[in-house]
Amino acid sequence: MTDANTYSARYRYFVLSVLLIASVFSFIDRQLMTILLEPIKAEFGASDTAMGFLSGFAFALFYAVLGLPVARLADRWSRRNVLAISMVVWSGMTALCGLAGTFWQLAILRVGVGVGEAGGTPPSHSLIASYFPPEERSTAMGIYGSGTQIGVLVGMLGGAVIAEQMGWRSVFFIFGLPGVLVGLLVFLVVKEPLKRAVPDPRSMLEDLTRLWRIPAFALISFATGFTALAGYGMGTWFPSFLIRVHGLTLIEAGLILGVVGTLGSLIGAISGGILCDRLASRDARWQLRLPSVGAGLSVIFLGLFVLWPESQQWQLGEYRIPYAVVFLFFGGVVSSFWIGPTYAAIQTLTPDHLRSQASALLMLLLNLIGLGLGPVIVGALSDLLEPEFGAESIRFAMLISLVTVVIGSILYWMGGEKYRGAITQVSP
Repeated sequence: MTDANTYSARYRYFVLSVLLIASVFSFIDRQLMTILLEPIKAEFGASDTAMGFLSGFAFALFYAVLGLPVARLADRWSRRNVLAISMVVWSGMTALCGLAGTFWQLAILRVGVGVGEAGGTPPSHSLIASYFPPEERSTAMGIYGSGTQIGVLVGMLGGAVIAEQMGWRSVFFIFGLPGVLVGLLVFLVVKEPLKRAVPDPRSMLEDLTRLWRIPAFALISFATGFTALAGYGMGTWFPSFLIRVHGLTLIEAGLILGVVGTLGSLIGAISGGILCDRLASRDARWQLRLPSVGAGLSVIFLGLFVLWPESQQWQLGEYRIPYAVVFLFFGGVVSSFWIGPTYAAIQTLTPDHLRSQASALLMLLLNLIGLGLGPVIVGALSDLLEPEFGAESIRFAMLISLVTVVIGSILYWMGGEKYRGAITQVSP
């Protein structure tokens, strides 16, 4: 059940816009570490494995694990308040990263960012599910999910330009402090919809067990996690790949990834949600089969991006652009098809008083497997292969990681039939 009839369409999309802005700042703060890997590594003298830990596991462990109790609080108290408070915390911690004097101080502050961001996505997903009916939910989730790509665009491009002119520390200050104001905006303008069911006295473990037993829930969660392993792993190391293998500058890498890569992903996130709502209205299995097809195609396009010869480049004024970015664009489109359909599927399967916890459980696997392990695995593979391949080691490390996307694609396809059977028993 939703509050689609309680609030006007204008207000519902206004709220979606505010939540989108919050999501944009969330992913700016996450992705800043990606574009700043090389200057931070140089200053602290860290290895690729250590930088993979800093950009991935240090954030993801606390972000994913704390997401569960924070989401439970959101389900039982106020999703809006939890989101607003969390945003103030993670934005403040991001700003403080600019003051870190050692590698481990920066790692601790990144943990703080993860603690704050634990209260970001799950309450937002639940709010969107309350504001939008099932037949519009994938589109709404796709629009919200586009905050990932917008955040990466601003973080990659803006972070590179600011770091080049003012140093990497200034980047954290400039992007962290405005997020505090957005957190206050969320508190002031977003209304908390009434929940249709009163939470029962069951423990969090009992609630999570109930969620895990929902048909298709486990398949969706593992499919998302395995797909995200390569997504986060490769995405974190894309700037380093372009700098080391293609010989680009930090500005050139940020420009390409910020414009070309994220433009494709932005198109894919929104079009994937719209396409899914249309296809799933005829056959509910497409709710998960569309992400399956997108993941399978992404293996082809991203594999070509990684393997394309670095000698083939365009010279546009003072900037060099590798031919390989064509495949990065199309890979970004199809690899983002999963976003809206996946988040909408989880919310549709779940009672509204458990929706924040359902999203947090999904994010637990997505982030522990994807964000937590992806950057570390690719970094460790790069270190392992470096004695034989030198700077090319990052290329082959990313290529190997694409195997996990194949696994994710298969799991998504398997989940389609279970999802169709499950939603016939679930009230929207």
